[in-house]
Amino acid sequence: MTSQASSRAFRSQPLTPDAIRSGLKTERLGQTLHVYDRTESTNSTAHALAKKGAPEGTVVLANTQTRGRGRMGRHWISPPDVNLYFSIILRPVGDPQRVGLWTLAAANAVAQAIEQTVGLPARLKWPNDLLIHHKKVAGLLLESVVQKGQIRYLVLGIGVNVNLLCEALPKTLRNSISSLRQESGRVVDRIRLLQRILETLEIQYRSFQVEPPGKILNAYTARSETLGRSVRVQDQGHEWTGIAEGLTPEGALILRRRDREEVIIRSDDVVHVRPSHVARD
Repeated sequence: MTSQASSRAFRSQPLTPDAIRSGLKTERLGQTLHVYDRTESTNSTAHALAKKGAPEGTVVLANTQTRGRGRMGRHWISPPDVNLYFSIILRPVGDPQRVGLWTLAAANAVAQAIEQTVGLPARLKWPNDLLIHHKKVAGLLLESVVQKGQIRYLVLGIGVNVNLLCEALPKTLRNSISSLRQESGRVVDRIRLLQRILETLEIQYRSFQVEPPGKILNAYTARSETLGRSVRVQDQGHEWTGIAEGLTPEGALILRRRDREEVIIRSDDVVHVRPSHVARD
């Protein structure tokens, strides 16, 4: 049997609380688990639990989502049995202005976990997409609830295309989206990957509380696929093109337009501008 045929015959290990906790080396993240076979959105479920006082580190995981969402209200394709869809409740103490910076820190941690698991370098597209071989394999969605100038809680949603095959994607997405299995050529253990992500995120979260912004930004910059290149920014009917020159201390993108004007981008849609022979993200 060829490796490809063997890979297709693989049956995914069920995502159960016992299997996830077995060998999980964290103090908080994932110690409280809510595992669903199906849910509309793990972020929505996590918000409901957080409002009821769920402890920090609570993880909501689903085998599939019916209304998974990404940034800018986009739909996140969530087929069952092959990927990871989960959300984490965090209750940091500090300046709400640092929330954007946490998105970058978390993306860097997930990239590190993926590299350690599959042995392929993961790059980062600002602010929260993870790329391998220029194709998106994972994304993060950070949502915050702030009251009276203080962070009440954060919900960090993470989606990773783990064992997805390209033929499961619409043809229009196959040049820009992939999976760890597709890029590495082998089936990836979803549970071990989840454990590694939670462990790496917990380490990053602890250090985030005390590290200066510069250290976090330097770590992100080292993996950035966006900085130093031409990008196109779409914002409420307007479109700008320029060079992504750097990041502010809060994690916003600094765009130098063609007219040399500097624009600070905080949450707009950024598209990498590539040569015509390379697929765009």
